[in-house]
Amino acid sequence: MKIYLPREMGFCFGVKKAIARVEDELKRGNDKIYCLGDLIHNPKVMEDLKKKGLKVIQDINQVEEGTVFTRAHGVDYKIVEEGKKKGLKIVETTCPYVLKVQKIARALAKKSYQIIMVGSVDHPEVKAVISNTPTDKLYVVKDPEQVMNIPLGEKVGVIAQTTESLDNFENIVKNLIKYGFEIRIFNTLCEVVRERQKETLNLAKKVEAMLVVGGHNSSNTGQLVRLCRSIGVRTYFVEGEEDINYKEIEKMEKIGITGGTSTPEKMIRNIKEVILKKLNKNPEGRGG
Repeated sequence: MKIYLPREMGFCFGVKKAIARVEDELKRGNDKIYCLGDLIHNPKVMEDLKKKGLKVIQDINQVEEGTVFTRAHGVDYKIVEEGKKKGLKIVETTCPYVLKVQKIARALAKKSYQIIMVGSVDHPEVKAVISNTPTDKLYVVKDPEQVMNIPLGEKVGVIAQTTESLDNFENIVKNLIKYGFEIRIFNTLCEVVRERQKETLNLAKKVEAMLVVGGHNSSNTGQLVRLCRSIGVRTYFVEGEEDINYKEIEKMEKIGITGGTSTPEKMIRNIKEVILKKLNKNPEGRGG
């Protein structure tokens, strides 16, 4: 057996920055440190932060004093303003790419464009964009076919959830273009996520199975799983070493392991070592 890892793995810069800011605050000994929802979508990382003292809340009214961090996916600006009025210290940790999407959406709304956002309507990032955009003409679509159900106006602006797949974004854009209206297209996909998807796909083509490590609630990690399965490679979505199916992988000769941008590099490397130890193997694999 050989186990291969991608050249790039671990947290993206936005996640690194968010976690670093929270950990710096925790080190100061303040026992009133909160986050509005999960800082990032990785249960194991969140569990570690909670052990260090971070308290996750769902409503700003749960807090009367202390420091409140926004989640990396963004939050409704009204909630932030409400927190400030209460005298809370609000620390913005929204990913720069997400902030850019919000900025573009507001600019389109200001110019009376109907906005089509490619993504999942229930995802926190999409909800944050909607809540921060002053318009009632913002539609969220996940599949190209959904475009047919939208009463398109003469001016349409297209944006995307940062963790959406490029293929899906392009397919939806192609459907919109068929209508022949004025359409402004903004590729707001995260460059780091796109590169991670590209590397994962290349790696998946060279192995018998892929282990994708990360939270099941992580959109970008889920995209990696779907990409691997789309080319027919056996794919396992694991949050930790306890999810590994050793009986199925023990006879395989080549395995790839990757993770989303909310998965720490050490977690991926640890899973590799656990597999090698468990199966009493000693191969090395990197890149590819």
